[in-house]
Amino acid sequence: MKSVHLACWFVWNILVGAQFQTFSPLGPSGLTYSIHIPAVAVNSSTSQSIYFQMNSTRRIEWFALGQGDHMAGANMFVVYTSGENVTVSPRSSTGHTQPLYNPEARITVMNGSGVHGPMITANIKCDSCIHWGQGSMNLTSASSSWIWGVRYGMPLQSRSLSANILEHDVMGVETVDLTKATGETSVNPFADIISTSANAKADYPFPEADFHGKKIAHGVLMVASFVILFPFSALLLHLSSSSKIVKIHGGLQLFALVVAIVGLGLGVSMARQIHNLVHYHIIIGIVVVASLALFQPAMGLLQHRFFRKTGGKGPFAYMHRWFGRIMIILGAINVGLGYQFTGVGDPDAPRSAVIAVGVVSGIIGVLYILTVGYVNIMRRRGASAQADETRP
Repeated sequence: MKSVHLACWFVWNILVGAQFQTFSPLGPSGLTYSIHIPAVAVNSSTSQSIYFQMNSTRRIEWFALGQGDHMAGANMFVVYTSGENVTVSPRSSTGHTQPLYNPEARITVMNGSGVHGPMITANIKCDSCIHWGQGSMNLTSASSSWIWGVRYGMPLQSRSLSANILEHDVMGVETVDLTKATGETSVNPFADIISTSANAKADYPFPEADFHGKKIAHGVLMVASFVILFPFSALLLHLSSSSKIVKIHGGLQLFALVVAIVGLGLGVSMARQIHNLVHYHIIIGIVVVASLALFQPAMGLLQHRFFRKTGGKGPFAYMHRWFGRIMIILGAINVGLGYQFTGVGDPDAPRSAVIAVGVVSGIIGVLYILTVGYVNIMRRRGASAQADETRP
């Protein structure tokens, strides 16, 4: 498919003298972006138009291109389908949040745009891409920064320029040499470029059913470990200090850790498939599970040895307890961040399930705090009463 694209661009350049800079992000399947700067825009202070083409496979919710090296302040264009037509929504954002429709943008969706077989194509003329908001673009830059993003899934099917979009599955930054994108053509330079191939396959860049199954299993395992198993096993120690409870606690914690490791493995596998191992949800998950696997068992064993020798609590007991609490809380928060990453309302993260997990987490958290507080109060009262009895 890419070879067909490049061959068409090469022929068209020869025929009309247009010049383009094209890039296809490494990893995501079927994404291709092309940029054309009319020579008149470079040489004149009155012309304010540039052109770009965006191509993707049909199996996406949306894909985007933006001017800038990060989301904050970028001039973004989000493309999604509506039947056989495309909607191009100009957007802006103040940070890593959903970009909102920018009514100040001046764009024209030109001929050749639409759904062509397995491909989505948007040919865009932009009259507000040299200066926008607080940003601007140097048309003679040899290292112009452009961001891109894509969300895989069923087509959004909306004509609304302000349609709600869920967070991207993968994004990146590309550097474009605009001096090589400058040419004479200034009237829809992409109009006659064939943007599809009969052999192109419109699909996810990974097996859909496999990815869906991994996502469900990952969510269930992480909720089970950080919302239920870890807190419950930690709570057992405050109900009784018998040796049997200690053994049950250790066994449940080990089981919860195995569940979390399996869940992490599925999460990393999905992150590799969408080429996004640097998202904060993935990084926090790796840090939390790795920390629990490396430090918690070791500190628990050291405290057990200390107790067998002295019959009391040593420094490892407090380290084990508070480090575990912090990691469990961070893991539970990361469960919520995972729902945000997937997108609340997504078929794999239905709003009802997110609410249910939040309610259960809140109940368990409150129950843990009340139980620990009550047990500590009763222990202090018992210690105080014992001290009164031993006074002369």
